[in-house]
This record gives sequence, structure tokens and C-alpha cells, in this order.
Amino acid sequence: MKARQQGYSLIEVLVAIAITSVVLLTVLTLFYMGRRNVYSGKQTTYANAIGTRVLEDLSTMTADDMILNFKIDDTTALATVTLNNVSGAGKIDFNNSIGRNTDNISSTTELWSQTSGPADGYLTRWKTYLDSSKLTGGTIGLVMTPRTPSDATKPVSTAQFTKVRVYIAWDEAANRRRFAFFDTTKVRSRQ
Repeated sequence: MKARQQGYSLIEVLVAIAITSVVLLTVLTLFYMGRRNVYSGKQTTYANAIGTRVLEDLSTMTADDMILNFKIDDTTALATVTLNNVSGAGKIDFNNSIGRNTDNISSTTELWSQTSGPADGYLTRWKTYLDSSKLTGGTIGLVMTPRTPSDATKPVSTAQFTKVRVYIAWDEAANRRRFAFFDTTKVRSRQ
């Protein structure tokens, strides 16, 4: 009589394959999620760099320069500026504000640079910062909210300060719009 040969039973092999499959699936998921997070981080870093450049341009402007450079006057209607598809908030409304962005630049709404004229407006220049290979569907925008005007009939030119929110928006994936926000305030000097 022959002694029983030592080896693995079919059940032991199936259990080992199942455990290995679960481990490999987990590792592959981690690689996929890691790649997605790295890509998202690159986009956010790029958007932050653009936002910093825009804030640097705005830092040299006075409140009066903002009015001139973005073609705003006391006849410019203050309205509710709405940003849609903001992650975590759905939409954000800015009441009694003025909005400008790189999506609606045309020959009639081009915003002038104080020294260069319509061919070199700030929004036109900022739009060149948006590399479509780095930010899909990118937009740079401003939401300007005049506060505490000394003359209610002139809410823009007599505002004691103007809150300015810069936003960079892009499509990170299908149905996933991302935003980076940057804030500054322009104070009108007393005359």
C-alpha cells in the first residue's frame, strides 16, 4: 500500500485564491485613488498659482483703479452673482455684487487696463494663464461687493471698501466642478 501523498486540497487552493484576490483588488484600488489624488493636487496647486498671480495684479490697484479697470460705475447694476456647482455648497450667492469672469469676454465687454487699453485687459491676460491641459474648462472670475457707501445713489464710487473675491473654477471630472477662492479688500481713501 502506498502512503497518502501530501498536497493541498481544492478547498485550500480556492481559499488562498480568494484571499489573494481581495488583497490585489485592495492594492489596485489604492493605486487608482492615489493617482486620482495626485492629479487633483496638481490641479489645485496650479489653480493656487493662478490665484496668487491675479491677487498680485489686484494688489497694485486702488479702489478707483478697480472701478476704471473693470468698467464699473454708479450706473452698473448691483445684482446677485451666483456660482453654481460649488463642492460642498451647491451654489453660492453674492448679493449686491458685480461679477466679471473670463468666460464672457467680447469686444463690447472687454475690460480695460488703465495703461494699455482694450487689447491688454486684465481678464484677457488672466485668461492666458488657463492652460487647458492643466485645468479643463477653467475660468477666472471676480465678485466685487461694494460696502458702506456714503451716498446710497452712488453705491460703487462712494463705497468705503469693496470686498473682492477671486475664484478659479475648473472641471476636475465629469459632473465635478472645483473652485479655489481668494479674497482681498479695497479700501477707499478719505478725501
